[in-house]
Amino acid sequence: MINTNKLNLNHKLMLKSYLKRSCMLLGAAAVVATAQAGAYRDVTGQYIQNPAYIPGWQGALTATADGVGETYNGAFNLYQTLADMPAGEYTLKVDAFYRCGSNDYAKENMAGTTNHFAYIYINGAKATVKGLFEGRTEAPNNTSEAASAFAAGEYTNEVKVSHAGGDMVIGICNEGGYNDEWCCFDNFKLYNGSEDVTSKIKNADFAEGIDTKGPWNTVNSGAKEKTADVNKNGGVYRKTNASEYNIGQQVELPAGKYRFSMLTFHRYGGAGNLNGKIVTCKGEWKLQEGVKSPKDWFDAKDYETDEAYVHAYIYMSQNAEKPTTLVWDTEFGGELTTGVDKITRIKDCWELCNGDYANMPDNETRVDANGAEIVPDYAVRNVVPGWGDSGSERESAAAFVADPEKYRQYVEFELTAPTKVWLGHGKDSNTGDQYWHPWADVKLEKWDEAASSGIAGVEVEDENAPVEYYNLQGVRVANPENGLYIVKQGKKVSKKFIR
Repeated sequence: MINTNKLNLNHKLMLKSYLKRSCMLLGAAAVVATAQAGAYRDVTGQYIQNPAYIPGWQGALTATADGVGETYNGAFNLYQTLADMPAGEYTLKVDAFYRCGSNDYAKENMAGTTNHFAYIYINGAKATVKGLFEGRTEAPNNTSEAASAFAAGEYTNEVKVSHAGGDMVIGICNEGGYNDEWCCFDNFKLYNGSEDVTSKIKNADFAEGIDTKGPWNTVNSGAKEKTADVNKNGGVYRKTNASEYNIGQQVELPAGKYRFSMLTFHRYGGAGNLNGKIVTCKGEWKLQEGVKSPKDWFDAKDYETDEAYVHAYIYMSQNAEKPTTLVWDTEFGGELTTGVDKITRIKDCWELCNGDYANMPDNETRVDANGAEIVPDYAVRNVVPGWGDSGSERESAAAFVADPEKYRQYVEFELTAPTKVWLGHGKDSNTGDQYWHPWADVKLEKWDEAASSGIAGVEVEDENAPVEYYNLQGVRVANPENGLYIVKQGKKVSKKFIR
């Protein structure tokens, strides 16, 4: 990682000179530079155990069997952040295959790289995952057969990158295809030149499988264990229309400023939007009267003021024991300490999408103006086909992969001394609105003053200019990676650390 405190005077003068030259060349009307030192650094792997309910991995994974990782019928992102990796030329090898839909559809429609939506990666470098039927008419049809194929050296994928030093992210991702898609993977191997550094990857062969409890305390407000629901079509965990839940883990953190987050939303109300009303979750498009729909909540904008509703929260608590009720100590039975603990209400997808129903995730098939189901065919990616009790995670999984910053919600807190804290999320009781709460990519970040710095508010006239990257010496870089760069786009010139 680059320490900006060590940037010498010459670099600062070069940067100042570069900004001046850039603005002159582009006919800049004004330059307003504001130093912006520091950035959040991913420290999940250093403090949180099993953030994806499997040792070592972050993101989301919904199944393991026969020593193979697997995600069915939906998008996902599974990765590890390897801290402080030395500079070098790295190669990541992964046994993996991908099927974009049913067997028959994939055979006919995955020629070359067409409909190959899965890839492995190191930082920003990607390599397309091999198709299930690549070079064959018969292929594995379950994880046992996948494990045998991988052991025989079939379906090996690799990607290479020049790493400048610092944190490195390795993983596998599927942006999502069609109904019945499938991805299996195993045996992550990492090399720095000819040196095998696979030992840096924890659980690289998925010898340890998914455990939705493990180090997580899953005791809810009713003193019962309630774990995350998994394997619901796509790389997402969820709770919906169910009993109360509270999933937390105690960690000891050094002093510092932190952000605990996840990709998530809490939909207030059930599926469907027929005339702005919710419908039952048992396969009937029957209007359910007397309960606010998601649209009602959004139109009224009363999420924060409705104290009668039991909201879902992300929290940090310094209690010795995990808080089982997520209300303040000033209220009856509250276990959160005012002024010490922190909670953030998890926003509705309607809030995050500003009421744009057509472009927000849903967990059931949609209906037309007459209430008839719209069942998508293979012309539509990442859409829920058909009706199911409690729904599917296809759309939420794809949304989280496609636009993670939009759905990342977090609680921020600061510790002045080493402290044991509980980090988690939950909902104190079920509600009759058929709510939906998916999540993925649980992450802990720590503010690092030396992580990066930026120049904000530098304006130039041509707002349609393409993105351009320059190193600190003012030399243009075609494919930047792993370092600190000057970024020029449109009316803004900024300084950015790229991993």
